[in-house]
Formats: sequence, C-alpha cells, structure tokens
Amino acid sequence: MKKPDISKRMAYDMKPVLMRPAEAIKNEIYYTVFRNLEIIGGKARYDIAKIPQNKIGGEFAKTFGHYHKGIYPELYEVLDGRAYFLLQKIGSDQAEISEAYIVEVSAGEKAVMPPGFGHLSINVGERDLTLANWIGLVDYDYQPFSNFHGGCYYVLDNGGNIEFEKNPNYKSVPEIKKLKLRDLPELGIKNDKEHPIWNLRETPEKLDWLVNPQKYMDLLTIEKLYKEI
Repeated sequence: MKKPDISKRMAYDMKPVLMRPAEAIKNEIYYTVFRNLEIIGGKARYDIAKIPQNKIGGEFAKTFGHYHKGIYPELYEVLDGRAYFLLQKIGSDQAEISEAYIVEVSAGEKAVMPPGFGHLSINVGERDLTLANWIGLVDYDYQPFSNFHGGCYYVLDNGGNIEFEKNPNYKSVPEIKKLKLRDLPELGIKNDKEHPIWNLRETPEKLDWLVNPQKYMDLLTIEKLYKEI
C-alpha cells in the first residue's frame, strides 16, 4: 500500500448533520479516512475509513454524507465491525427524497452505492468500524447533507434497539427498506469474507464499472444490486 492522504473529521465538524448538535460538547476525532492507499491506472483508488463508536445524543456514529458529482458508483467492504449504509435518492428537489434504503453489512460483506444516490456510513456495532472502498477519482458534494442537517433518517440507539427517525428538515421522506447485497459476478463482487475487495487490484478490469459506469447502468440499479430483507 502507498502512504495515504489522511483526513480527520472532528466532532464539531459533524454538527451540521447531527440530530442533536448541541450535545457534541467534546471536539475529539470523530472518524478518520486514509485515502489513496492504492491507485489503479490513475483512475480508481482504494481507501480505508475508521469510525469509532461515539454516540452523540443517542445517534450512532456516522460519516458526514455526500453525493457524487456525476454518475459514479462506489464499492465498500466492512473490514471490522458492523455497518449500516443509508442510501437516499433526491426527488423533484433536494428536500424531497424519492427512495431511502438501509444496507446491512457485517465484516467481510460489501455494499455498492449506485449512481445518483447520496449515502453515509453508520457504525451500529459496539466497537470501532473499519471500512474499505474502491471509487473512481470523483468529486463529492456534501452540501445537501449540510443543508438538511443530515441524511433523511437518523439512526438511533434506543437501549439496545436500533431505531430510524425521519429527519424533519426534509419535505418528504419515504418509508425505509432494508437491503442486502447480492453476489455480483458481472462486477467482480462476491459478498463473503473469502473475496476481499483489496484483491480486485490484481484484476483491474473488474474495477472498470467504477471508472466507466455508463457501460454498466443496467446493472447498477437497486433491483439488480440488492435483495430486500
């Protein structure tokens, strides 16, 4: 692996997207991203993120959330811990969400962020969450998540139970559906511990869908990628 570019989000940086920002009273490191650990062909990069379990106001630790500029997807794997990925798709305007999903992922399992979906990663385990991802060299848009104070749902710890609360700052939010990734041989993905995404660097042609998604749009839909649980 290469020497990474390290990006740290502090707790105060997260205030724009927290359900209860006033309860972020200690400005400690909230999560860390190690970017560009590997770059394939100057077009796709491998990153690792570490998200400690730091609940603020009862909300599970999470990433800030972003959309991708353009139609680029992203591939994640949980290396350690347990994650939920919140996926949301904008409707007629940014305040109206037309689709909302939670993808459940345990260690060794994967998740794909389809084109056009905003997303964030949530640590719903009791220990640190470590994620890996492959993504094309894309730009991020964080502003919609900042504008509406987070994703369309807040994911809360209610005494051992996980609860989903709609974010009232959006005009409309659909009921959430839970998903699990299918095996996707066409994209080089097998959803088990024996096939880590790090190994995709050995067959870079299997990362082409991240770089040239326009050729794979028929595969990069919720229905083709996921099964409902």
